Amino acid sequence: MFFVLVVSIVSIILITSGGYVDYFYEKFTTPNASSMIIGDSRSMQGIQPSIINNYFANGEYEIPMLNYSFTIAQISYGPLYTESIKKKLDSTTKNGLFIVTVNPWVLSTREEDDEEKGVFFEKGMPPHNMEFVNHNPNFEYFIKNFNYFHFKSIIRRTSKMHKDGWLEESNLPKDSTMLNEWKKNQVIMYKDFASRWVKSEFRLRSLEQLVKYLDLYGDIILLRMPIDQKIIEVEKQYWGDFDKDIEHISKKTNTIYINFSQSFEMYKTYDGNHLDKYGGVDFTKHLCDSIVYKLNNSLIR
Repeated sequence: MFFVLVVSIVSIILITSGGYVDYFYEKFTTPNASSMIIGDSRSMQGIQPSIINNYFANGEYEIPMLNYSFTIAQISYGPLYTESIKKKLDSTTKNGLFIVTVNPWVLSTREEDDEEKGVFFEKGMPPHNMEFVNHNPNFEYFIKNFNYFHFKSIIRRTSKMHKDGWLEESNLPKDSTMLNEWKKNQVIMYKDFASRWVKSEFRLRSLEQLVKYLDLYGDIILLRMPIDQKIIEVEKQYWGDFDKDIEHISKKTNTIYINFSQSFEMYKTYDGNHLDKYGGVDFTKHLCDSIVYKLNNSLIR
């Protein structure tokens, strides 16, 4: 009886408040997806699937869209992330839309990596440690990733992971002083990454392989998100030819690369690195416009 009581309480919490207590849980409770947003926290917070769904409601793509992005603490492009994407993808899809976001940090070798020996920092973390990616409630996630749950958020509710995979952050800076402080901290963090990580040819090849795989199921858009100019400067110093490397993959795989990295003055971030939920609305609409324009003026389709 005690076991049944505990399971019942946990189930109620997961079903009613899962989006508040964990940043990733809801992604593993929804059906397999035909269209996906893939990447790190920039896309997890900055691209809103509901806007894409409304934009393409005429049936051009198989929707709804799922945001299957995580954070750079859990993902980088490689065989583990690719395998998880394959698990979540509806294999019957014929006309999906896949927005694959890129930046230097998700294509780098980190201290824990030994890529040629198959040793990756992300092993053992979500989504890579999940076998079942579409159960509701998902007890596998609860058991394997309990350390990601923050139950106080049931009361605070400053952020919410929506069923479509978009993380809505409501804890926004209250004034310019706080905004500048948060931006400064982000710059410090990325400078630290730049001092320890290096460009990875293995991760670049993995990205190319992922794009080739997704090409079997629909249109692929390689996308670089808009961020603060100071972080862009750090990325330029770290990996000066990054855009050329992505353009090379784009041409080689016959896919489109949309680069918003120089549009930092157009969209609002709350820390220099992540679009806030208001700036994300405008960005997602403009992204949809860019996708249609690029596809209509290319030989890809």
